[in-house]
Amino acid sequence: MTNFPSPAPSPAPRESDELNLRKLVDTLSDHRWFIVSVTGFFLLAGYFNASSQPRIYQADALVQIETRGSNLAFMESLGEPQQGNPTSAELEILQSRMVLGETADRLDLAIQVEPRRLPVVGDFLVHHGVNQQWFESLTPEFIRQWLADSVDDAWSNPYVWAGESLRVARFDVPEGNVGGEHVLRLLDGGEFELLLEEETLLTGSVGETVQNDELGYRLFVSQAEAHPGAEFTLVRTSALSAISELKNRFEIIPRGLESGVYELTLNGADQNQIQPTLDTLTSVFLTQNVQRHSEEAEKQIAFLNEQIPQVSNQLSDAEGMLNDYRAQRDSVDLTFETQNLLTRVVDVENQLGELAMREADLAERYRPSHPNYQTLLRQRGQLEAERDRLNALVSELPETQQEVLRLTRDTQVNQQVYVQLLNQLQEMRLVKAGTVGNVRILDAAMLSPGTIAPRIPLITAVSGLFGALLAMLLVIVRMLLSRSIKTPEQLEELGLPVYATLPNSGEQAGLTERIRPRRAKKAQEVFRGLLAVKKPAEIAVEALRGLRTSLYFAMLESDNNRLMITGASPGVGKSFIAANLAAVCAQAGQKVLLIDADMRRGHLHHAFHGKGIKGLSELLARRISVEEAIRHSELDGLDYVARGSVPPNPSELLMQQSFHDFLDTISQHYDLVIVDTPPILAVTDASVVGKLVGTSLMVVRFDTNPPGEIKAAKRRLESAGVRLKGGILNGVKKPTSSRHGYYGSYLYAYR
Repeated sequence: MTNFPSPAPSPAPRESDELNLRKLVDTLSDHRWFIVSVTGFFLLAGYFNASSQPRIYQADALVQIETRGSNLAFMESLGEPQQGNPTSAELEILQSRMVLGETADRLDLAIQVEPRRLPVVGDFLVHHGVNQQWFESLTPEFIRQWLADSVDDAWSNPYVWAGESLRVARFDVPEGNVGGEHVLRLLDGGEFELLLEEETLLTGSVGETVQNDELGYRLFVSQAEAHPGAEFTLVRTSALSAISELKNRFEIIPRGLESGVYELTLNGADQNQIQPTLDTLTSVFLTQNVQRHSEEAEKQIAFLNEQIPQVSNQLSDAEGMLNDYRAQRDSVDLTFETQNLLTRVVDVENQLGELAMREADLAERYRPSHPNYQTLLRQRGQLEAERDRLNALVSELPETQQEVLRLTRDTQVNQQVYVQLLNQLQEMRLVKAGTVGNVRILDAAMLSPGTIAPRIPLITAVSGLFGALLAMLLVIVRMLLSRSIKTPEQLEELGLPVYATLPNSGEQAGLTERIRPRRAKKAQEVFRGLLAVKKPAEIAVEALRGLRTSLYFAMLESDNNRLMITGASPGVGKSFIAANLAAVCAQAGQKVLLIDADMRRGHLHHAFHGKGIKGLSELLARRISVEEAIRHSELDGLDYVARGSVPPNPSELLMQQSFHDFLDTISQHYDLVIVDTPPILAVTDASVVGKLVGTSLMVVRFDTNPPGEIKAAKRRLESAGVRLKGGILNGVKKPTSSRHGYYGSYLYAYR
């Protein structure tokens, strides 16, 4: 017989992972309205915050900084090497206090003007174009009155609205009040007043300079377009603060790799001031750049003017001495060899003369230890050695030739130096007249269209996304941290059989309202009307019919026909279940009595549109008879007993013999007696009632009661000798995926 290998076991499906993911998706879907609400709130908050921020505008300009500008011809002729990176130096100068400070001084940027806005929403309204007339026409009278009380003046006077502005051309304050906040208030007829801490400092008119020499104030308001009573805050900051603020708004962006072209940008909230400020800044930079080069040319011209007369005198003396000697010697001429030697000697002497002038210039700039200075000294040493060698050759010539050579050398050297200095002087004058610097403005400042900040759509979208993520995170964290009962299996693991699973009813919410009883600290929810009567086809009512069937068999083994409905904590829906269970049992032909044994906060009488007085508490106190306590409802076969007046000792009343006798009596006249009791963990009433009934059921609220709470309630009843028959899982919420029923309860609508 052939043995076939058994097939390899197939991997187990990852059902738990799928269920966990499905549960996560279903949980998020169940809380979709919470997520949508939080997202919407963050969207509105983000939009409001972004719209309330100052509008930031930007202007830009384009400049070119050349690596070598109009360098001085004199310096080039002397061969001085260029030191450092002139482009980097110019960029640092552009951001220096020398340039920014002069710009701030020219435009008086130390003056800050801030309008007074309506608290919280003022900037938002102004940025949306809301003016005073529009706001006043739509503002309710009580808000106007509140604003009038809050500012002690006409309700809208202090606040500046859309289309209103103030221009201050000059504002001088004493040294001690620099940085202090002054208030400028506009008056009728173009008048204004300047205040500091409610003290009037100046009064004047728009377009006129007003001053107070005693206090040290001077103010010129060039333009004011606002209603009388509008207030603006004026601050005169220090020069250093104005420069720092301007530097923070100024940015240099390189354009291209080593192109020497840079984009200058300036941003700010004053749309009318940004472009003039950037124009002024570039103009100051260009002017100072030209001035620096012009000053260098002026220094060289002054140096040449000082040297030329000295060289001219030396040339005259040399020519005179040469002519005198020739006259004495009857015009002696130089031989060919001596003429060549003279040429070489003159060349060396000229180079030494140039080095001497370079040394004079370098001595004003550098110390002798500087590398450039040391290079010049080495060159001079080499030329001096060459000159000594040539002089040695000259000394071998005849005496007459030596003297003629010496005098001719001095004449030619001085003549060449003199001509060179004259040429350089002319060049320096041309350089000074045509100095343009090494900076050019390619594009003048221009204001960019629109605003660069705040980016309202982006901020709003990010805020909404953050809100959605936060809401989902809260839902997930709550799901992970929640230990409340969500499935019937969890109750069965606690030893509590589940007799029914009731879904959360949207129709029941229409019957529920919040009331606050007299002398009660908190409001409570009550329901007026029975869901089983008004909406008999509701799925929750169908679940109660299933509970009715289960109870029929469960109560066959009971000692009596009494059923207690209780719960571990308030708000689990035990009164709703007790009342509607009584209704569906009465609809099935049973004669049912519903007793509200919660004499503290019972509200079953509201379901029957009755009153709470003359009920169980009066009956147990023997103030009324049984016939007076029992009331008939609109539903045939259903009677009820209200809670009665709130007694000081509900538990003691339930423990009296009168309550025992009452239950024994009514059990003989009704097919089913349902008793609604207070929560087990709150008071002991349920333990007292449970001893007198044959069947007890505990209502557990879906996603509300934790297992520990159910265990404590069950333990308390069992310690009193009450055995719970089972539980009812109430308020189960339907997940998104309808094919999963009610979280494993397999409860479906069937119509």
